[in-house]
Amino acid sequence: MNFVTIDDYEHYSDLIIKYVTEGVSDVVDSVEFEKFSSAEDFLEFLDENPDYKVDILFCDVEMGGMSGVDLAEHIRRHYQYGSRIMKMIFVTSYRKLWIEYDGQIVGKISKPFEKSDIVSAVMEMM
Repeated sequence: MNFVTIDDYEHYSDLIIKYVTEGVSDVVDSVEFEKFSSAEDFLEFLDENPDYKVDILFCDVEMGGMSGVDLAEHIRRHYQYGSRIMKMIFVTSYRKLWIEYDGQIVGKISKPFEKSDIVSAVMEMM
């Protein structure tokens, strides 16, 4: 499975990568990650890799430049969900934020998060 993390704080991306790898490696054949510090870098990567497909995208909501919500809107307008981006999860420090976006975002994971939060979200989507 292809996973992507987008967060301007590398620490959170590294934790997601660690937790997903440890938590689902016995359930899926392979766990591959791409890590980005901005939504703009991710969009550039998609443009440069037209065959790349994302099974689950973890995205911070508030980042410098394009926000996670803006990225979700851009993806909705320019890429067909289910063809290149299968599912998207917001990872945020906003405890009271509720976002449902075209049925593609299962919910949110609040920072700071535990391993069980990440693994549960991934298992639910699989």
